[in-house]
Amino acid sequence: MDEPQGEVDSLELEPEELEGVILQEIDGEPFKPDEGDLLDSEVEIEEATDESGEIVAAPSLTLELSEDPVRLYLKEIGQIELLTAESEFRLATRNEAKKRLDWLMERENASLKDDERIHNLFCQIIKDLLESYKNLQAFCQSNPVVELPDFTLVLAESQALRQQWECDEPSYTRDYLNTFWRENEHVSDPIRQQLLAGFIQEIYAFFLAAYLLPESLALYLLEQLRSKGNFPTEKTCQNHLPDVPDLKKNIRAVSDLSEDATQNLIKANLRLVVSVAKRYLGRGISLLDLIQEGNLGLLRAVTKFDPARGFKFSTYATWWIRQSISRHIAEQARTIRIPVHLFESISKLLRIQRSLVQKLGRDPNPEDLAIESDFLSEDDRNRIKKALKGDAPISADLQSRWDAAALKIQRIMKSAEEPVSLERPIGDEDSSQLGDFIEDDEAIEPMDAAAREMLREQVQNALGALSERERQVLELRFGLIDGKDHTLEEVSNYFNVTRERIRQIEAKALRKLRHPTRSRHLREYFG
Repeated sequence: MDEPQGEVDSLELEPEELEGVILQEIDGEPFKPDEGDLLDSEVEIEEATDESGEIVAAPSLTLELSEDPVRLYLKEIGQIELLTAESEFRLATRNEAKKRLDWLMERENASLKDDERIHNLFCQIIKDLLESYKNLQAFCQSNPVVELPDFTLVLAESQALRQQWECDEPSYTRDYLNTFWRENEHVSDPIRQQLLAGFIQEIYAFFLAAYLLPESLALYLLEQLRSKGNFPTEKTCQNHLPDVPDLKKNIRAVSDLSEDATQNLIKANLRLVVSVAKRYLGRGISLLDLIQEGNLGLLRAVTKFDPARGFKFSTYATWWIRQSISRHIAEQARTIRIPVHLFESISKLLRIQRSLVQKLGRDPNPEDLAIESDFLSEDDRNRIKKALKGDAPISADLQSRWDAAALKIQRIMKSAEEPVSLERPIGDEDSSQLGDFIEDDEAIEPMDAAAREMLREQVQNALGALSERERQVLELRFGLIDGKDHTLEEVSNYFNVTRERIRQIEAKALRKLRHPTRSRHLREYFG
């Protein structure tokens, strides 16, 4: 399916022109694949915020000395040519072949010798090739309307891909897959859709197995297919396998070609990353950091892309890049980190809030936001709107759910508030800071502090009239030293005497303190 290349097509610029890509907006919205296109992706791709209401327009920038790395980077990636859909398919197939080879190798018995494992590996590849061939024939026999692919062309293309991926000739395998998708896109029966998708995967599995075959065996099979119209038996194919050293060379070649394909896919789509990243400027993250996070999303897209699905890599990668950048913004752009799911809820509520401001002519309250958001069911929202028009009363249960939704929205919107630095200057002269005007609930009033200090001095003067042991007993019993009261047992253990003796010492000391000459200075503090 030849879909528009979306973001990449809008960046077909000369290297000198590419410098200004962050200074201008690209006309039109980026291409969005159909929902079904990405349905079978192994990992759910969260759609990054891409609505015009949520994208902050790129501020006017001036490339100063501090932004030289950006200029140099844009110049460098501007010299890399974009890939055609054919090239993307071929490079992605090299990666898929390497993943298939690794998967088959992991299934081999680890207890076997290395040479035996490698021989068994290619025997399994031969078996997979022949099984796919038989399954495709059986499918077409039971479905006469489905045309069987030309296996000689598929086999020949798979070996040509081992030699080069840059080719002016169209890919027969890709054209066949795309044509098949187009002819059957109207099928609505889920079971039929699953069968057709299995047929496509079987064709691509045959293509991958043919790609993994050693060249000598592939040429032999191609000759047999052209001359006899069929493949030889599995045993005959195994007998035509080269020696183990040649098989090892074949494995290394597959790995090297996959690594080269990964590099080419990444380099050719770096401009796509810049195109997406510059749309998120003004959110507290520098352009270089946005590009870096977008590149991580691009790497993920390279590893997850399935060329058999029929859509273009640039279309697929756009969503991974947006997801990576949006998650990074949610985690890093704020001083206090907000969870990703909450960040998305905030974005939706802010969008609803702006819409209601224009509609109502005032700032909406949490109750207004609840009516327009997903925090209430559609039925509840309709009932509330009808009640507000005076057509029906609001039940107690409905009012309770409405209040709960409004409270939840209020908490979410409160978490969206930006923190303020305590060192923020206050006033025109910048002589005061915000922290100077914030009350310390734990601080003691100056008058209270002075009174406490005077009381402490009077207590110490009064205790000075007692003996050393009497003073120590009172200090321990009433916590005059560490603020902690001690029991009679704890004090008796400290002095190694009985509790009764400590009680007697305490009573005698208190009688001395109650004498008017000593207590008159303390009574005024207790009214």
